[in-house]
Amino acid sequence: MARQGRTSFLATLLSLFCALVSAGGCGRDDGKTELELWTLALRPAFNEYMAERIEAFEREHPGVRVRWVDLPFEAVDRKLIATAAAGRAPDVVNMSDRSFARFAAAGAFADLEGLLPGDPAEVYLEGALRIGRIEGRLLALPWYLTTQTLLINTDLLARGGLTPETVGEDWATLRQQAGPFREATGRFLFSIPLGHESDMAMMILQEGLPLFKEGEGGRLEPGLTDPRVVAFVSEWIDAFRRGDLPSQSATDGHAHLIEMFQTGRLAAINTGANFLGRIQTEAPSVFGVTEVRPAVTGSLGRAHIATMVVSVTRASSHPELAAALAWHLTGPESQLELCRKATVLPSTPAVLDDPLFDPPTDTEGAQARIALARSLAAEELRHAVAFTPSLETWPDLRRTLEDQIRRALLDNVPVEEALARADQRWRTILRDADEKRLREGSRPAPLDAVPAPGPREALSSDRRAGVNAGGGR
Repeated sequence: MARQGRTSFLATLLSLFCALVSAGGCGRDDGKTELELWTLALRPAFNEYMAERIEAFEREHPGVRVRWVDLPFEAVDRKLIATAAAGRAPDVVNMSDRSFARFAAAGAFADLEGLLPGDPAEVYLEGALRIGRIEGRLLALPWYLTTQTLLINTDLLARGGLTPETVGEDWATLRQQAGPFREATGRFLFSIPLGHESDMAMMILQEGLPLFKEGEGGRLEPGLTDPRVVAFVSEWIDAFRRGDLPSQSATDGHAHLIEMFQTGRLAAINTGANFLGRIQTEAPSVFGVTEVRPAVTGSLGRAHIATMVVSVTRASSHPELAAALAWHLTGPESQLELCRKATVLPSTPAVLDDPLFDPPTDTEGAQARIALARSLAAEELRHAVAFTPSLETWPDLRRTLEDQIRRALLDNVPVEEALARADQRWRTILRDADEKRLREGSRPAPLDAVPAPGPREALSSDRRAGVNAGGGR
């Protein structure tokens, strides 16, 4: 999308939501206060769960009725815009972390500070909560999470002379092993999305490299031309050009990882433990030789958290009740029940301490293997970070970098040139956003909006321990 198109998108959204706020939202006069809640892809599997959670909220808030609407992932952006235009935006909406920042930039969400019935810092994992904090405002609460585990096809790995104990546990080692593995087997050791749904920005931050830097007057500036960043990106581009990574890493998103692993073309994938069940169903022979290990990380030793968030729209006529509903849905009690019904991870430390995430005592069988994988992912979650900058401009920045990485991968554009182009465009996007904030009386985006955790202090001695083909650790 061109810059003019993106600017128009944000301006349109902002005007729609501001108009709704001015009008007081969508009024109802039927004797009860109605809150409309939107979620993503929960029907029909979670009908009973949602009905129970809504009923519990309504018991605690007499006179309130919750109307639940569930939408496909691909429909929520379009429908939210349409309902805002018609004056019927929901009170509470569930979004992915990838879509959230775009709507936050349009002013779609209410600041939850002062609306919540408790202190979110005492309830949620800081690594997950930070995704909802954008430039001093809390615009979302974290709901359920996924973080990666490394799934390994032990048969294919052995053909390349590797074992679960010797395969790389960091990106640099895996990349070094990829070429010899390809020569020995004709298959690929691993893949990662680089040109579409790119993980490049996340990996730069996992490495502790300066994706951004602080400029004059404390303003945020891009760091893409930093020699360390250029060298890091060059290593990945070179690996692709040598044929150490499949062509799909340049053109396809995360879906290609599962598809290629299930068909025996990849020996290892870094993905959510929840995909084990799918592999068991669709590729039982591969599942039978699959081991699970801790997530591959950068030099910081920290995995990335993908976060589903819950926000209150500025169009809500009842923001305090809507915030209470978001709090209820994402609280420990609700999350524990959800985790009992699905292979997802909670954003609350209290739930992580539940025996549900302990390794099973019976280590035989497929279900034990899946339970062990979830236990391993839950332990990693305590040290993981949402490596997504809390910036309203992040969707445009990420897309710009992705476009330039793809040019380097597919058109042989020199890495230095591609990153310089991205850096220049980032500078313009950040400057325009800062000028807009200053006109509105706000301060420029701060450097602390970018996740910059220190190295994981103590990697446990058995971090590499995983789940073997028989379900044992």
